[in-house]
Amino acid sequence: MSHPFTKPALLFSLMSLGGCGDDGECDAIAEGDGRVVVGFWDNDDCSGDPIITNSFPVSSDAPCYCWPGNSGENSADTYACDPDNDAFTYVQYNSLECGSGDDSPTSKTVYSTTCTEDIPPTLHAMIIDYAACE
Repeated sequence: MSHPFTKPALLFSLMSLGGCGDDGECDAIAEGDGRVVVGFWDNDDCSGDPIITNSFPVSSDAPCYCWPGNSGENSADTYACDPDNDAFTYVQYNSLECGSGDDSPTSKTVYSTTCTEDIPPTLHAMIIDYAACE
Protein backbone atom coordinates (compact mmCIF):
# COMPACT_ATOMS: atom_id res chain seq x y z
CA MET A 1 0.00 0.00 0.00
CA SER A 2 1.40 3.39 -0.93
CA HIS A 3 1.27 6.34 1.43
CA PRO A 4 0.19 9.94 0.73
CA PHE A 5 3.71 10.93 1.85
CA THR A 6 6.53 9.17 0.04
CA LYS A 7 10.27 9.47 -0.25
CA PRO A 8 11.54 8.11 -3.59
CA ALA A 9 15.00 7.36 -2.21
CA LEU A 10 13.96 5.90 1.13
CA LEU A 11 16.49 7.30 3.56
CA PHE A 12 14.36 6.74 6.62
CA SER A 13 11.28 4.77 7.51
CA LEU A 14 7.96 6.61 7.65
CA MET A 15 5.75 6.70 10.70
CA SER A 16 1.96 6.48 10.50
CA LEU A 17 0.34 9.23 8.46
CA GLY A 18 -3.03 10.84 8.35
CA GLY A 19 -5.50 12.86 10.31
CA CYS A 20 -4.65 14.03 13.80
CA GLY A 21 -6.30 12.12 16.60
CA ASP A 22 -7.19 13.31 20.10
CA ASP A 23 -4.26 11.28 21.40
CA GLY A 24 -1.78 13.39 19.41
CA GLU A 25 -1.08 10.56 17.00
CA CYS A 26 -1.72 10.55 13.26
CA ASP A 27 -4.72 8.39 12.40
CA ALA A 28 -4.84 6.83 8.93
CA ILE A 29 -6.82 8.80 6.36
CA ALA A 30 -8.14 7.50 3.09
CA GLU A 31 -5.95 7.82 0.02
CA GLY A 32 -7.22 8.50 -3.45
CA ASP A 33 -8.98 11.26 -5.29
CA GLY A 34 -9.21 14.74 -3.87
CA ARG A 35 -5.52 15.27 -3.18
CA VAL A 36 -2.87 17.60 -4.55
CA VAL A 37 0.62 16.09 -4.66
CA VAL A 38 3.47 18.46 -3.83
CA GLY A 39 7.10 17.61 -4.51
CA PHE A 40 10.00 18.97 -2.48
CA TRP A 41 13.52 19.44 -3.84
CA ASP A 42 16.87 20.39 -2.36
CA ASN A 43 17.67 22.55 -5.40
CA ASP A 44 16.18 25.92 -6.40
CA ASP A 45 14.79 24.91 -9.82
CA CYS A 46 12.93 21.70 -8.83
CA SER A 47 14.92 19.72 -11.39
CA GLY A 48 15.30 15.97 -11.23
CA ASP A 49 13.23 13.79 -8.93
CA PRO A 50 11.84 15.34 -5.76
CA ILE A 51 13.55 14.14 -2.60
CA ILE A 52 10.14 13.82 -0.96
CA THR A 53 6.46 14.25 -1.82
CA ASN A 54 3.34 14.87 0.23
CA SER A 55 -0.29 14.75 -0.85
CA PHE A 56 -2.77 17.16 0.72
CA PRO A 57 -6.57 16.93 0.78
CA VAL A 58 -8.16 19.70 -1.28
CA SER A 59 -11.59 19.90 0.32
CA SER A 60 -11.99 23.05 2.41
CA ASP A 61 -13.82 20.98 5.03
CA ALA A 62 -11.15 18.24 5.20
CA PRO A 63 -9.88 17.59 8.72
CA CYS A 64 -6.48 18.37 10.12
CA TYR A 65 -3.85 16.29 8.29
CA CYS A 66 -0.54 15.41 9.93
CA TRP A 67 2.75 13.78 8.94
CA PRO A 68 6.28 13.31 10.29
CA GLY A 69 8.78 15.78 8.89
CA ASN A 70 12.55 15.98 8.74
CA SER A 71 12.55 18.56 11.53
CA GLY A 72 9.68 17.18 13.63
CA GLU A 73 5.92 16.92 13.59
CA ASN A 74 3.72 18.74 11.07
CA SER A 75 0.03 19.25 10.47
CA ALA A 76 -2.06 21.27 8.02
CA ASP A 77 -5.58 22.54 7.45
CA THR A 78 -7.38 25.38 5.61
CA TYR A 79 -6.81 23.97 2.12
CA ALA A 80 -7.69 26.01 -0.97
CA CYS A 81 -7.26 25.48 -4.69
CA ASP A 82 -6.66 28.49 -6.93
CA PRO A 83 -7.14 27.16 -10.49
CA ASP A 84 -6.68 30.63 -12.04
CA ASN A 85 -3.08 30.62 -10.81
CA ASP A 86 -2.43 26.84 -10.79
CA ALA A 87 -1.88 27.20 -7.05
CA PHE A 88 -2.75 25.42 -3.82
CA THR A 89 -2.64 27.01 -0.36
CA TYR A 90 -2.68 25.44 3.09
CA VAL A 91 -1.80 26.43 6.65
CA GLN A 92 0.99 24.35 8.23
CA TYR A 93 1.70 23.93 11.95
CA ASN A 94 4.76 22.58 13.79
CA SER A 95 2.71 20.06 15.77
CA LEU A 96 0.40 17.11 15.20
CA GLU A 97 -2.62 19.20 16.16
CA CYS A 98 -3.73 22.02 13.89
CA GLY A 99 -3.97 25.24 15.86
CA SER A 100 -4.14 23.71 19.35
CA GLY A 101 -1.84 25.89 21.41
CA ASP A 102 0.43 26.21 18.40
CA ASP A 103 1.81 29.68 17.73
CA SER A 104 3.61 28.58 14.57
CA PRO A 105 1.03 28.63 11.76
CA THR A 106 2.52 29.31 8.33
CA SER A 107 0.40 29.87 5.24
CA LYS A 108 2.06 28.12 2.29
CA THR A 109 1.23 28.49 -1.39
CA VAL A 110 2.66 26.15 -4.00
CA TYR A 111 2.28 26.31 -7.79
CA SER A 112 2.22 23.75 -10.57
CA THR A 113 4.22 26.00 -12.91
CA THR A 114 6.76 27.61 -10.57
CA CYS A 115 9.35 26.23 -8.17
CA THR A 116 9.08 28.21 -4.93
CA GLU A 117 11.27 28.39 -1.85
CA ASP A 118 9.65 26.52 1.01
CA ILE A 119 9.70 27.33 4.70
CA PRO A 120 12.22 26.45 6.04
CA PRO A 121 14.26 27.69 3.06
CA THR A 122 16.30 24.47 2.78
CA LEU A 123 13.70 23.04 0.39
CA HIS A 124 11.85 24.17 -2.73
CA ALA A 125 8.33 23.04 -3.62
CA MET A 126 6.20 22.56 -6.71
CA ILE A 127 2.91 20.77 -7.38
CA ILE A 128 3.43 17.56 -9.34
CA ASP A 129 -0.22 16.46 -9.51
CA TYR A 130 -2.86 19.20 -9.65
CA ALA A 131 -5.71 17.09 -11.08
CA ALA A 132 -7.79 17.30 -7.87
CA CYS A 133 -8.01 21.08 -8.21
CA GLU A 134 -8.95 21.20 -11.89
